[in-house]
Amino acid sequence: MGTDEPQGATVYLIVGLPGAGKTTRAKELEVSASALRLTPDDWQMAIFPGDGPTGWQAAERVDQRDRIEGQLVQVGFRAAALGLNVVLDFGFWGRHERAALRWIASSRGVRAEVIYLPIEAEEQRRRTTSRFEAEPGQFQLSDAELKQWQQQFEAPDSDELAGAAIPPVPPGHATWSHWASERWPSLPLQ
Repeated sequence: MGTDEPQGATVYLIVGLPGAGKTTRAKELEVSASALRLTPDDWQMAIFPGDGPTGWQAAERVDQRDRIEGQLVQVGFRAAALGLNVVLDFGFWGRHERAALRWIASSRGVRAEVIYLPIEAEEQRRRTTSRFEAEPGQFQLSDAELKQWQQQFEAPDSDELAGAAIPPVPPGHATWSHWASERWPSLPLQ
């Protein structure tokens, strides 16, 4: 870490597919780093308890999840600005999501750390099935969904994990903040 790196609070971005152990790792960091843990699944299940294990798939829930995540990002960065470590346990499947949040952190003088938890497909299926059977109310995931998500997932490379420079904002967006406010509609421009 160079001397120009932000000091103080850290925002941990937990990256991985379902079943990779993201929430387990987030809970560990919650204790070891004295961090505020923000897990959208917990919020979604609490806000929409009647959805059951498949209600999350409805188009309206996808939009609502994005809004929940946007609010959690806003709360998380506010907490970090106040000096509290934060764990964003979202999965962050896309490079742009991670770059946008790393940019927001940097713009606020907060350190961001990407933590990646890889998982093999067979182990992922075993874990997600076991979790659904052991914990009523957990999201039910099909083999087709898991396969599709594995194909969509953009794993962080070693440079990103080491905190390399944030890439340029995608075309059509003035800043990473603009990109983030489109990705998470409830997140105001930073």
